[in-house]
Amino acid sequence: MRKIIILLFPLLFSFTLSAQVLEFDQLEMRYDQKQYKTVYRKANRLLDNPEYDFSFVPRYYLALSKLQLAQNKRWYKRHQYAVQESYETFKELKQTYEGREILRAHTYELSVLKSDLKQWMYELKRDGDQTTFDLIEGFVDAILSDIPDVDNMKEDLIAPEEVIIAEVTSISKQRKNVLKLSNDLLGVPYKWAGNTPKGFDCSGFTCYLAEKEMGQTLNRRAVDQYKAATKVKRKNVKPGDFVFFDNGSGISHVGVVYSTNNNSVQMIHASTSVGISIVDIYQSSYWKQRIAGFGTYLED
Repeated sequence: MRKIIILLFPLLFSFTLSAQVLEFDQLEMRYDQKQYKTVYRKANRLLDNPEYDFSFVPRYYLALSKLQLAQNKRWYKRHQYAVQESYETFKELKQTYEGREILRAHTYELSVLKSDLKQWMYELKRDGDQTTFDLIEGFVDAILSDIPDVDNMKEDLIAPEEVIIAEVTSISKQRKNVLKLSNDLLGVPYKWAGNTPKGFDCSGFTCYLAEKEMGQTLNRRAVDQYKAATKVKRKNVKPGDFVFFDNGSGISHVGVVYSTNNNSVQMIHASTSVGISIVDIYQSSYWKQRIAGFGTYLED
């Protein structure tokens, strides 16, 4: 009898991992919709209910929601141990079979988190908050080092040769020059606060293009560039315009529209993982969900 129980245990455990639990599905759905406060509350409620003690899933989503909410200064001030608590949860997940399976099954979700945390690190560095920067950098290095960067996920990246800018004949010479210079900078590495061909961050890249090809000096921060830009509707977007993104705590990223072929929008931008590169924002789950709007500094 004992041998039979031992043989059945892995099967039962496997079933527990794969079984559909409505409450867990709702956590995943709401997290994907960036309803981080709701996920935080619901995960806490599930943890208070012994009925769900069989799984690490509520703790996993509680840790994820804490890391996302902590990027809001006011929330983080009231929950100053949130990052450390999440770190301890992830350490425990990595030490158990179920935990490792949860992490493996949510690789894309974790790659998105990794990108969000890297963007937060940029903002912390910019604001001179070295203590929190070191804390987040330690978390990324210790917990997410083996998670692929979101820009390297198959659905996100496109090779430059795949983008045929057929509309170049119908755009102004100035826009063509912006595209040519941006294309010449493909492969330049990402660099915190970088604004030269030795290395760029996202807004440093747009500042450089604006100075060299638009004859304009832009504000250094992406959020200020968004405020100052002339807003453009999606249907009127042209190569050379800017596209802005919001990670849930305000404008956090900016790129340059590279092509509008195939009823989509490709941008060229400074990616934290691969430097100056091209991505189709409507084929990327990460970027598509974070589009804040389009803007331009060009008149034609």
